[in-house]
Amino acid sequence: MSDGEPPAGPTGRTEDVFTRQGPRLFRIAYGMLGSATQAEDIVRDVRRHWQATDRAVVADPQAYLTMATTRLSIHTAHSARMRRASYLGPWLPEPLDTGNGGATGAEGTKPVEFDVLLMLEQLDVAERAAFVLRETLASPYSEIAAVLGVDEAQARHLVRRARRHLATDRVADRRGREDTAGQTRGGDGAEDYEAA
Repeated sequence: MSDGEPPAGPTGRTEDVFTRQGPRLFRIAYGMLGSATQAEDIVRDVRRHWQATDRAVVADPQAYLTMATTRLSIHTAHSARMRRASYLGPWLPEPLDTGNGGATGAEGTKPVEFDVLLMLEQLDVAERAAFVLRETLASPYSEIAAVLGVDEAQARHLVRRARRHLATDRVADRRGREDTAGQTRGGDGAEDYEAA
């Protein structure tokens, strides 16, 4: 490494590290916020912060960037919920358009289904962060605990609680669709159950 080159830690040059981590960071922010635009803003902010960081003191760049992205996303999610409290009408997430070619961080990102984004919105931000890190990125519980500032048992509890809430929401959603389908056919659906 030359004297003019900033230290990049054990895994390579500073931009190389961020380039490798960028799609992962985007998935975290998008899963937390449900908005590709906001996720891109988060990744851009984390990149600026990363460029200003003394990487000689960063032992694990991936963990550092994951923590920065998750915490900034949590802060943004809190602010967004406060704004939505006074918003008239329902808030709807922004589904990810993966066909746009060169969108920042979106390439290679599996789109999250719209109904899953709506259900994730019902979780508190700690549950949502734990769920996104575990289910989207297969992060170990030790990493989730470090990012959220809790112990490993609490991280497991947050993921379990998020899964339980999402499972309950899916059952309620499915029942609601079945009820609506029964009403659309002109009945209340009771005859379908009696015939079975």
